[in-house]
Amino acid sequence: MTYNLGVDVGGTFTDVIVFDKATHELTIDKVLSTPANPSEGVIHGVKEATAKAGTSVSELELLFHGTTVVTNMLLEETGSRVGLITTAGHEDVLHLARAWTPGPLYGWMDMEKPDPLADLADTRGVGGTISSPAGEETEPLDEDAVREAVRELEAAGVEALTVALLNSYLNPAHEERVREIVAEEAPELPVSISSEIVPEYGEYERTLTTAINDYARPTVISYLEDLDESLGEAGSTATMNVVRSDGGLMSSQAAKERPVELALSGPSGGVVGAATIAEKKGVPDVLTLDMGGTSTDVSLVEGGVAETTRQTKVGYREFKSRSVDVNTVGAGGGSIARVQLNGSLQVGPESAGADPGPACYGLGGEEPTVTDANVVLGRIPPSVQLGGRMDLDRDAARDAVATIADERDSTIEEAAQAILDIVNENMHGALRVVSVERGYDPREFGLVAFGGAGPMHANALADVMDAYPLVIPPGPGVMSAFGFLTSDIQNEFSETYLETDEDVDGEDVYEELRAIEAEASDWLASEGVDEADQTFEYVAECRYFRQDIQMSIPVTLENLRGEAGLAEIKGDFEARHDRQFGFSLDAPLEIANLRVIGKGTLQGVTIEEQELTTVDPSDAEIDTSDVYFGEAYHETPIYDRTELRPGNELEGPAIVTDDDSTVVIQPDHTATIDRYGNIEITRGEDQ
Repeated sequence: MTYNLGVDVGGTFTDVIVFDKATHELTIDKVLSTPANPSEGVIHGVKEATAKAGTSVSELELLFHGTTVVTNMLLEETGSRVGLITTAGHEDVLHLARAWTPGPLYGWMDMEKPDPLADLADTRGVGGTISSPAGEETEPLDEDAVREAVRELEAAGVEALTVALLNSYLNPAHEERVREIVAEEAPELPVSISSEIVPEYGEYERTLTTAINDYARPTVISYLEDLDESLGEAGSTATMNVVRSDGGLMSSQAAKERPVELALSGPSGGVVGAATIAEKKGVPDVLTLDMGGTSTDVSLVEGGVAETTRQTKVGYREFKSRSVDVNTVGAGGGSIARVQLNGSLQVGPESAGADPGPACYGLGGEEPTVTDANVVLGRIPPSVQLGGRMDLDRDAARDAVATIADERDSTIEEAAQAILDIVNENMHGALRVVSVERGYDPREFGLVAFGGAGPMHANALADVMDAYPLVIPPGPGVMSAFGFLTSDIQNEFSETYLETDEDVDGEDVYEELRAIEAEASDWLASEGVDEADQTFEYVAECRYFRQDIQMSIPVTLENLRGEAGLAEIKGDFEARHDRQFGFSLDAPLEIANLRVIGKGTLQGVTIEEQELTTVDPSDAEIDTSDVYFGEAYHETPIYDRTELRPGNELEGPAIVTDDDSTVVIQPDHTATIDRYGNIEITRGEDQ
């Protein structure tokens, strides 16, 4: 078996990439997603991509899968019925929640509060107390009450059970005993305990995160089992790894136990892949732009490492789970444009999706979308077929955009350009959130653009952000699937610490981190990673004493044992705090949590450097077309990306086409094909 495969299920397309381990060739393919049953689109895409690569499903060795099953479940509220066992007197923990209201100022006036994931009718309080901060048992667990609660909840029809007892992060003994009782009374009922999912202080966040895990668990178990069975029937014996929200990988079995870690599975892959490519190029600080059919995800990569967060947000629910720090806006190729009552033009967040899709798909869509605007302006040339196989209905696109032109009393070209200007501004706002609003200057970063629609809009955004070089990697339309191939087996382990630098020293923190490392090492071993292939990253979650704003500070383990002790951690924390908020305090540093990220490397793909050529790129030119830029049409050469070679230079305006995406190079810009097959775009004055 000499092939690895990555597959990413998006809202519109399912993207597949096949890596030939013998020749290092990549084969990409896109098929329409099947929202009603995502596994159908996955199997269809895997079969088509392997056939396109000249192989078969049976020749796959490793399969890397990113899924939106958990994301969609949370957004659409279609998860399982969850039962909750908690400490007596705390049954309202999910209902009390936090004093935060989603939406704009005074949004609570017309807000419909989301229902808790475990209804009060399905919640039971049981006796038993663990003290804080000592973590000692002061009242034994009422095991009879636990057995009665489990029997009642199973009879009531709950499909999964959450156990979240007070102070269990200090001592998990009661929760572990409840799990044993559940196994005795209801062995078929999936159960999660909060001391394993989130072993940290914060009763509401710990309970909510564990409830989300159970809300998704039955469906994820069913989905992955069906997918495994379908792959087996197709002849696959490949080892399947599922992509986590933080860009790491875990086995299919581990994903069934911790589906909460999959909430941002898909978007993370693109960021990890972009970070890998940018660092290989020697541009370790970049912003990433992933524009698909439904939405756009943006992120920031510093020093070759994607920014991560402990607060994952899907819809109105924010919970504790490590994920790549992605900001998402409803701006995609399928985003619908409408003229509001006040005459202003709005683009998105509503999307035409895959069915019926934009008007140019010819599948019955009639409303104007961003893709239709690109077709009208010639940004998607007449020679292009969507996904390499779908002819576009250009007349339908013009008819759709004409409805906007008529309402705004403008030309069709002006209406289409207005649609692009607005969607670009929406994405610009998202990029500012991950850069300017966090103390970063985007002019000090490059921009890596991917997704099916990202390379069409990236040049305009790079100009606005002044973020250069602009890098369009090979296969940008399947970058998330490519990113999966670059990912490592990974998981995070944490512990609540709550000590200040006045009460502990570096040696104390060192010993705690090594203890957590042992736990991470055991998990990696269970995932089949040899000890020699295990690596670890160490993080201290820090804040000023008696403050609540926390920041994740990387820790160099051995430096803790030197004379500096905790000084390096405090210095890094204060520098980051000052950059983001503009001030620092004369206060002790408190380490709230300690974390260890355990990694095991899988060589899913190899990025090879190629020789530069001096051959003229004219052989790659397949056509010329009139393309609208600014306020006029420009005669623009169209290039076939598969025929371009490292060292080729293209003067803008130019269009570069491929099966999975179209790259727009604006006037007064130059594009160069680098040693890795990336298209690097710079402005005239930057050359």
